Formats: sequence, structure tokens, C-alpha cells
Amino acid sequence: MPRKVSSIDEVVRQQLCVSCGACVSAAPEGGIQLSYDESRGVPIPRIADTRRVSGSGPELSVCPGRGVPIWALSRELFGSGRPFSVETGQYREALIGRTNDERIALGASSGGVMTDIPLFLIEEGLIDGATSVRFEPSVDGPRTRPHIATNRDDLIAAQGSKYCPTSTNLLVRECQRQGGRYLFIGTPCQVSALRMAARQDASVRKTFPYAMANFCGGYRDYRYLEGILRLGGVQPSEVVSFRFRGGGWPGTLRAETYDGRVFTQPYPHFRFSALVNKQRRCTLCVDGMGLLADFACGDAWIDRMRGEGHGWSVILTRSGFASDVIEKMVRTGRLVSQPVAHEEILHSQRFNLDSKIHRQRKRRRVFVVLGRTCPEFDVELPAGTTSYWREMKIIALKTRFMMALLIGWRFTAAGRVVVGSFRRLLRRRFRRHST
Repeated sequence: MPRKVSSIDEVVRQQLCVSCGACVSAAPEGGIQLSYDESRGVPIPRIADTRRVSGSGPELSVCPGRGVPIWALSRELFGSGRPFSVETGQYREALIGRTNDERIALGASSGGVMTDIPLFLIEEGLIDGATSVRFEPSVDGPRTRPHIATNRDDLIAAQGSKYCPTSTNLLVRECQRQGGRYLFIGTPCQVSALRMAARQDASVRKTFPYAMANFCGGYRDYRYLEGILRLGGVQPSEVVSFRFRGGGWPGTLRAETYDGRVFTQPYPHFRFSALVNKQRRCTLCVDGMGLLADFACGDAWIDRMRGEGHGWSVILTRSGFASDVIEKMVRTGRLVSQPVAHEEILHSQRFNLDSKIHRQRKRRRVFVVLGRTCPEFDVELPAGTTSYWREMKIIALKTRFMMALLIGWRFTAAGRVVVGSFRRLLRRRFRRHST
């Protein structure tokens, strides 16, 4: 039987923390703090006041690293009248859409809907703001910073995917302090953390009546971001402006330095250029499509749309409110839309769903056999298309590769030569695809 997580400290030790900051907002103020762990390349929670915070109280009950009762929460939020698919969850409407706002479309990497929907809600007076995350420069390189967006400029400044830690749930307490109603925008696990917090504190639900999630395949740490920049000949500390994707579909990585140099790399070439694995919690996640969000959006990797010349987003609405909003945006010309079949949605997300759903059942069993703790979910996973042997080989390859990299790079002259040669090869390949 898999072991159950009993404290926030254990979540961190088992590498199940997603750096969301939910535990910080749930604990008494100042009881838990997020601090950067250089060895892991991510912020992690540390209990600052052991007299008031045990690590096993409300802060643990909202932690997505421990696990999420997805099916139970889905029924509470959206009812149980519709069939629940482990891939897509419950949804009312499905379509592909793109914004008609030229400025938003210019900075988007797909359809721009995750910027235009919250802007529409703000302009209609339905919310006072939305959570957002933007990149800001620092002495260590670009870092994500959570912000409360209340206007068009705020939302546009936060456009683009963030393939590194984002601590959006830190904004829960700040939004409660400011008062008003907000749209929570985050990854599926961050939305799950918000829903669990609202389950135990009605004031959270009052502050965040609605949530939006992006489709998510997981993230790496800041060493990944820094590695990409260095392969492109850019020192992270020199970067004043950074984005992973944007500027049209499917998007382009762009980094600008203080002295005006610009480095670009088209998506998805940069994804495999830095030698950093996904976070363990992401590897063991079963929610790739925001199963607990009113609005869930992601890239429309649909063959019939590839020749359109601009990006499209898949939009799933799970609540009546979300469906009404999308219907009004389409009716007033705010969004351009087309119908999409369930099978097309699954096909467009097939690579992510293969990892998160179809390989997950056997993968989790391998982790349990190896003595690793897994997050708990209340969904029935299919037998899948993978094998125990395949999952064991992948885990061993990643572990062996990372250990060889660590030992070779730091401790032996021969290892430094081998790894250095490999890095130079990567750099040449990287620049060959650069623009």
C-alpha cells in the first residue's frame, strides 16, 4: 500500500511540493514561508513558527502535493449530472476559439482567450481582478512573481506560458485582504489547492467564486530556464525581459538583456535543450486539463487548424456561469469560435494524456515498489498502454543520467570533458534552431 503524506515537511522531502504557496495562505500569517532552495531550483515552504503551525493542520489539507479528491470536488462544484471522464473531467460546452482583440492576439502563443476572458469579466463588472504571474528580472535571472491584475495592461504583462515554478496561491490572502471578487487563474494543481481551501473556509469561495486553468503537462525548475539561456550564450543575471512563449502561435522564447541583445528560440525547440527533469509531483499528476476549473483552456493542436495562420485555444466550460460568459463573448464578436468534438480534444492533447492518464497507473505502482510516496487521487485510472518495464527503464534512465551528470561535472576531469562536449553539442543544435 502507498504511504500517506502526514505533514508539509514530508511533502517537501518526498519532492511532491509544487511551490504553489497554498500552505502559506492557509496557515496563520507568518507561520510558513516560501524560500528558494538552490539544490532543487524551486521555492519550498519552511515552517517559520512551530508554536502556531504543526505542518499537519489546515496547511496540509489544502496541499495538492498530498493529493486531491478530484471526483468528489467536481461533483460538489459542477453537480453529477454529466459523465466524468478521467481525461477531460465534466464539462458543459467545448469549442475552439481565439480573441478578436489584436493587441492580445499579438502577445498570445495560441488563441489569447486566457487573457481576453478575465478582461471581459473585469470590464463587465463581474470580478474586481484576476490572479496573474509575470516574469521579472533578478540578480539570479528571470523569476516569476504573482500579481493581482485589474486592467488590460496587467493581464497583457502576464501573457505567456510559465514552464517553471509559479506561486499563485500566495495571492489568496492578499485578495482576501483587499476585498472584492476575483478570478483565480492557475495551473490545475493550483486550482485544486484553491478548491480545497474553499472547502474548509467559506470566505475563500466568496473571494474566488470562479477559477480558470490552463492545460498543463508539468514544469521544470529554474535551473531549466537558466540552462536554456546559457546554451543561447546569455547569462541569466543579464536578462531584463523574458518569456517562454508569445508573439503568435505556437510562440517564441524571447530574452532581452540590459545592453539590448535579444535571444529568441521557437517553440518547441527549447523544451528539450536543458538537462533538467520535470518535478516529481508533475510526473505523478493525473490532471492535465484543469478538471476543477470553471474555464479550462489549452493549445488547439488540431490538424485542421494548422493552416489558419493564427493560434486557436480549446475552451472547456464546466459551470453554467462559464458557459454563459463564453456564449456572450461569441455572440458579441469578442471571440471567434468553432465547434470541436470530444475525440478532437483528446487527440489534440494525446501526448500529455498518454503521460498523465494512460501510463500513470503502472508508473505509480513502480514508484510505490521503489518506496516513493505518491499523491492520492479518487479517480479510476485505466490500465493504459505502457508496461511496468517501460516505466522502470524511464525512471532508471533519468536517475542514472542525472547522477552521471552530477558526478561527472563536479568531481572528475574526464567527466567534465564528456559533459562539456555534450553541452557544446547541445549549444550548436540549439543555435541552429534559433531565430
